Amino acid sequence: MKQKLFTYVAFSGLFIVLLGIVSRHLSPVASNYRSGMFIVGFSLMLLGTIWRVVTEMNEKDH
Repeated sequence: MKQKLFTYVAFSGLFIVLLGIVSRHLSPVASNYRSGMFIVGFSLMLLGTIWRVVTEMNEKDH
């Protein structure tokens, strides 16, 4: 169950980043919104990855 949650968090971040890239070419979104999308997306990807690594390290200790 936890593995799926990490995967969903990381892929939602990737989706937000890709949405920011696509919106640059298709629709005129203000650059400050796009920058915010990139920050949130990369943060979610990083959070999901770190969360998964820390949880796996804790499981190996027990």
